[in-house]
Amino acid sequence: MPVFDVIQEQDELKAHEHHFYLWPRKWKKYLDTHNWEICRLNATERDRIPKGSGVYSILIQPGIANHPACSYLMYVGKTESLRRRFMDYFNEKKRETGRPKIFRILNKYEDYVCFCYTIVSISDLSDVEDNLLIAYIPPNNDQYPAEIRRIVGAF
Repeated sequence: MPVFDVIQEQDELKAHEHHFYLWPRKWKKYLDTHNWEICRLNATERDRIPKGSGVYSILIQPGIANHPACSYLMYVGKTESLRRRFMDYFNEKKRETGRPKIFRILNKYEDYVCFCYTIVSISDLSDVEDNLLIAYIPPNNDQYPAEIRRIVGAF
């Protein structure tokens, strides 16, 4: 392969670079259990999504070789309406004035974006979201709980 082609491939690869932190000690501290549902981020899934409050994550699932465990958790959030938030994301990929990190994910990986959610009472939303942020440290979240923010900010 000519050097020019290698450089071009490297440039393309860099455009898909994301930083993940794998921290087993934080995983072990996560004790909550929830029933999670997952669906592709497309309009046909809208009616499957409950209207109630919950916590959700944005996943990239390439589906390579139909491997069941291949997912990249990119973002964790909370909402008072899972269905409304699902549709916000579905529409945000068309909106150029949204959040750059989310816009980039939704458009770069359009066919591979999944919405993963669990129902959580409004009173528990912040606690569940914070615990997931501490356990996963998703690369596209901008705000983390204080115990993680200080450490991640040091990098």
